[in-house]
Amino acid sequence: MRLDYKSEMETQKKKTRQGAVLVIVMICLLLISLVMASLLKSTLMQRRQMLKEQLQVQADWLVESALERAAQRRLTNSEYQGEVWQIDPEELGTRYAASAEIVLETEGDGEADRRLSIQARVKYPENQTDTITRTKKIIL
Repeated sequence: MRLDYKSEMETQKKKTRQGAVLVIVMICLLLISLVMASLLKSTLMQRRQMLKEQLQVQADWLVESALERAAQRRLTNSEYQGEVWQIDPEELGTRYAASAEIVLETEGDGEADRRLSIQARVKYPENQTDTITRTKKIIL
């Protein structure tokens, strides 16, 4: 009977150890999963931020291009007052289209103080949920 009790106790200790090891392994797996989820979330947030910054830089360049386009058109046509410039994705080399609203106005009363104001407002990418809008005005 004593032998039976001893072997039963050893079996019970082994089961307890195995259970403890299993709990430790499960906790380790849980911690690893949490760390991996955190790293994945951080990576996705960085990617979104990088894409947003790329869109902002592209919008900045497009507003500059719109101002240059307006100045060039005004030099060749004194009646030019502006336009809505639709820019295809193929022209930009991206998968997004853009639009630029260009407005030219003459400011000042007399000949001496008359100046030309050019304002460009760019939307890029057009018709998307995260559209960047840039507006810039120059006075010549």
